[in-house]
Amino acid sequence: MHINTSFFRFTSINSRIITGVVAVVSMFMILTAYTLGKAYSDNTYSALEERLTGQVYLLMVERQLIPTQIRELPLALSVDMIQTDNSLLSGYVTQADGTILWQSDANKNNFLPPLLKKANAEHYHYQHGKKIFQHYNINGRDYISLSIAIFWDYQNKKFPLIYHVTNDLSHLQQQIRNYKLSLWSKLLFMSVTLLVTLIVILRWGLQPLREVEQEIKSIEQGKQELVQNLYPDELTPLTHNINQLIQFERQQQLRYRNALGDLAHSLKTPLAIMTNQEFNKNKPADYIEGINKTIHQMNSIVEYQLQRAATASPSPHIQYLKLYPIVQILIKSMKKIYQDKQIVFKLDINEDIQFKIDEGDFMEVLGNLIDNACKWCQNQVNISISGNENKFNNRLTMIIMDNGPGIDPGMIKHISKRGIRADQLTPGHGVGLAIVKDIVDVYKGKINFSPSAIGGLEVTIRF
Repeated sequence: MHINTSFFRFTSINSRIITGVVAVVSMFMILTAYTLGKAYSDNTYSALEERLTGQVYLLMVERQLIPTQIRELPLALSVDMIQTDNSLLSGYVTQADGTILWQSDANKNNFLPPLLKKANAEHYHYQHGKKIFQHYNINGRDYISLSIAIFWDYQNKKFPLIYHVTNDLSHLQQQIRNYKLSLWSKLLFMSVTLLVTLIVILRWGLQPLREVEQEIKSIEQGKQELVQNLYPDELTPLTHNINQLIQFERQQQLRYRNALGDLAHSLKTPLAIMTNQEFNKNKPADYIEGINKTIHQMNSIVEYQLQRAATASPSPHIQYLKLYPIVQILIKSMKKIYQDKQIVFKLDINEDIQFKIDEGDFMEVLGNLIDNACKWCQNQVNISISGNENKFNNRLTMIIMDNGPGIDPGMIKHISKRGIRADQLTPGHGVGLAIVKDIVDVYKGKINFSPSAIGGLEVTIRF
């Protein structure tokens, strides 16, 4: 059978806790009231039964088996005095067949317990000394009676006398009802007081959660950037993680936004190669091969930029990369793009040198630096790449310099910022060196700009 649990679902923690507290307190108070009421009622009836037992024993003392002397005398403890607390008691002495030998008040025949009636007594087998309690109702009133059979020896025969004491329960029942009414009233007052106190405490305890909610709404509305208030120890990890998530999302958005600019900037070089690709009728295959290589390079650039936008750190599984072939490819591409300048490239690099770096990252760094050097140089670009004596390096130094006009010293600390260009008249977007700095920072490297020995700008990168 399917049970619909939607009724038990609460969207508010406050509602859940308050509902749970109300349920627990209500259930506890109801059980407490029921238990105390029942205990009081049981103890009251037990005390009444003990009093009735005492009355029967007193009756036995006064009404022993002397058949000629059994006469109507008042019941012990002044039971015939109407104005006393014991006026509700009635006493009877009967034979086994129900014949009444004595009763405390001749006007109380209607109070007789059921066992006193002859129709019942004739078929009832009494045991010597056994207590028999009866609850019964006559004319809308409740009574309780205690009957004890005593077998007397009379003329060598067992002659039973049944001693009965009956009590009207009206007064006792009213006393129990008054007690229960008082008990329920007091417990209800205590429950309401306790619930109000608990709700106030819960609202005070949950106040930090409401403050967090308000701060998050302020962040969504742009009124503040992060969760700022100090919170209890239980919420500190939550607010810290929220701030980390917000910062991560903002960095992620910034990375994707920058990636679009980086992608456009990275595609400039292969597009320039394709633009400057000359078609030779005698060698059409070379033209097609050059175009295909450039397209393949563009596809690799797109994949690299997408991967770079999605990750904030290099993969720990990067393999060692041979640097010399990549440097040669970049120089060859730059010669095609800047063929009008007839640039002389001076290269200082060990052909076997390797370094643990992503191929796309290395091409992005070195390609942007060589492209900038070619753009600003007059006719010379020097490239020096060195590391440890071992071909598998854990350190790498790259130096790229040109013989161009150089740069204003006041601009050096700003040129690596995204969108900043040293010369607004020169075509460009001001993202090349920003891309280089981002990648160098990811690899925990350092980049330095200074005047070069041949007259232009010198860029030094150390990993």
